[in-house]
Formats: sequence, structure tokens, C-alpha cells
Amino acid sequence: PISRRNHVSKSYLESFKKDDNIDKDDVALTQLTFRPPTAEEIPSCFAIESSSYPADEAASLQSLQYRQANALPYFQCAISNEDEIIGFVCSTRCHEFEEESMTTHHPDGAFLAIHSVVVSHPYRRKGFASTMLKYYVKHIEEEQSSIQSIVLLAKAHLLSFYVNCGFTVNRPSPIVHGQELWYELERKLVRTLPLPTESWFCKTETFKKSYPEVKPHLDAHKDWVKHLRAKGHCITSGYRVDSQGKPGGGGLMFLSAKSYEDALDVVLQDPLVQNDCVDWELNGWIGQVGDIQMR
Repeated sequence: PISRRNHVSKSYLESFKKDDNIDKDDVALTQLTFRPPTAEEIPSCFAIESSSYPADEAASLQSLQYRQANALPYFQCAISNEDEIIGFVCSTRCHEFEEESMTTHHPDGAFLAIHSVVVSHPYRRKGFASTMLKYYVKHIEEEQSSIQSIVLLAKAHLLSFYVNCGFTVNRPSPIVHGQELWYELERKLVRTLPLPTESWFCKTETFKKSYPEVKPHLDAHKDWVKHLRAKGHCITSGYRVDSQGKPGGGGLMFLSAKSYEDALDVVLQDPLVQNDCVDWELNGWIGQVGDIQMR
């Protein structure tokens, strides 16, 4: 069951305001709480939706009801101090961002397609929309580790708004929605935790060649890890240093995988391994006190 009022904790708000990606003057944040809507609140959401988009672009009442019933974790409302819904962001998951994505929800889809970012008229142009969307993205990043990217469509005059919220413009969209041209935007997510079916694995290594010999392959290793992260892998890589902060202790890489064999398949693609630059060992890692999380 969903509580009538689900406050964001004070500590969360404080950390959110300190985030470098959040405008320092985004004071609207402290006035809002966030939660999914109940079924009875969907007509109120529909009223905001209808006042925010032309009739041929606005989601129907039935569409909002479908998203509330089938994709509730991705339907977040901004609630005022008076317990009024002043805006919302709603999305569905999909395997590919295409026409079908506008009307269906695939719970295991790698892409999260945002359909609505809307604010009630009295709260527009006061920072509420950006606060709401930035909260929504941060919430998805922390809670939904299996999502690879957040995608959406926007018209030309709103591109700067979404870019300021961390999205990148990909292209004019082939999706037809209403009469005007739309653009496709995306925000790639870096996975921070293993999926429920995955475990942590750790690769330790020491160089067995001179640094000048290793350096080209070390650069290739960094690009390889960045590529895997962009594709949705939960992986991080670095090196150990001594008490003076000087390298020489060897490399350390954490990654998540469904099995030792899957983790080994990934490690064997590492340019440092393929070019015989390191002595290495792969082990599973099981936390006994606490856990680790990527960033």
C-alpha cells in the first residue's frame, strides 16, 4: 500500500541540494515531497496532463491509469505542503525506444521512456519542474540498477531545459506524436549495484612488463571499462597505492556477473590480459559486514 504522504528524508534533501548538478537556488526542492499516485488520484494527474499538452499530444486518462497500474515505480508525483499534487513524471520501460514504447510497459526493459514531465499552472517557471525531474532521475539511478538509459521526446524549445537536467540530444525522432517535430534525448545511467541474479567478483593484478610497454594497453583498458559501463555493466577499475599515495601495489577491478564463468569471460576481454601485461587472479567477493556500491 502507498502511504498518503511519503516524505523525502531531511538528510536526503540536504545531500540532494549539495549535489553539483543541482542549482543552488533550487529552493523549490525543500517545499516538495515525492510519491507514486493512488488510483483515485489519476483524474487529478490527468487534469494537469491535459492543461500541459495539446489534445493530440496529451496522454489519455486510460493511458495514465495503465501506467499507474502497470508501471507504478516509475510514476512519481510532486506533492506540496498542502498535500496537493502539483506535478508528476511518469514513464514505462521498453527494450527499444520506438512507437510501441508510448503505449506499453516491459518490466525488464533496459530503457526507461519518460512520457510526461508536467507541472500545474500556478507552479510553472518557478523551478519546480527542474527540481522534480532531477529528483526523479536521482531516484531512478539509486533504486533501479537494471535500467541502462532514460529516454524521452521533447520539442526544440525545451531542449535546453532537458540538457540542463543532464540529458543529451541524440537526433530528430522518427516517432510521430502530434503534429510537430520531436527530438530524442537520452541520459545514460551507470549501474551501481549487481542485479538480484548477480554477485560481486574481484580481479587483482600486478604488472609484469615495464610501464612504457604497458601504457598503451592501460589506456585501452580504461576505454574498455568505460565502454562496458556505458553498456550497462556494473564495473569499476583502479590501482592500489602505498602510504605515500604512489602506485605500485597493482590493479583492482570489481565487476558483477551471474556466475564465475561469466565474470571470467569479461576479464579475458581486458586489453591488459589479452596483451599479457599482468599476472592476475579472479575471485568472487561476498560481503560479511556492509556492502560496496559503484558510482
